[in-house]
Amino acid sequence: MSRGQEQRRLLPAYLATGTSPGVGLSGTLDSLAALRASGQPLARYHTAVHQRVIELLTDGSLSVVELAGYLGLPVSVTLVLAEQLVSDGQLKATVPIPDALRASNDGRPSKEVLEEVLSGLHALLAA
Repeated sequence: MSRGQEQRRLLPAYLATGTSPGVGLSGTLDSLAALRASGQPLARYHTAVHQRVIELLTDGSLSVVELAGYLGLPVSVTLVLAEQLVSDGQLKATVPIPDALRASNDGRPSKEVLEEVLSGLHALLAA
């Protein structure tokens, strides 16, 4: 392997969840859901990846997609991990901001959402 290349995972990603490969999602979480730690301790059966999720969320919140990026796991696997931890009480989840999902009558995003996006783009350009 050449320098700078990431090492390929030797184990299937689903093993991080501690479940068998056929276990699916219950569909209660969205990939944009914001997750935060509840402060409840982990149980014995939780894996090292569950512990890492809690560590990443201890001082703030992340979306499922962001968490997947930090963990280096597929979003689908991260959704399973998050759903496990939410159902066990270690994580709390909130749905995306409703205004960001709601379109105005003509099918376009609201003015407030567009202003927020523009503000974010200006901040990126200034950085």
